[in-house]
Amino acid sequence: MREIWHLAERAHWDEALATGVYERSTRGRTLAEVGFVHCSYREQVAEVARVHFAGVADLVLLRIEPDRVPAEIKVEGGFPHVYGPIPVDAVTDATPFDASPPDPAGS
Repeated sequence: MREIWHLAERAHWDEALATGVYERSTRGRTLAEVGFVHCSYREQVAEVARVHFAGVADLVLLRIEPDRVPAEIKVEGGFPHVYGPIPVDAVTDATPFDASPPDPAGS
């Protein structure tokens, strides 16, 4: 399976770094509440940001190596879902991400 991606709020990623596992599903929802971690492929990230994270500050884009994730990963509706916690060592990159919409005035 190719790399998968997940947008995380910085505070949740920092918590994962402290505990060793990432257990958030999506904005405002935990893995325990939803049952899986919503992920995407790289080409889907911009749309996920626009729909679910518009205007949210302090995001981190996580690049995840599926071979390092012990939980089952299913592609459902075209998106990868991770059915368990993601170990922080499965995250090969964590890059700050700006989900702010472009300023129409260009400033």
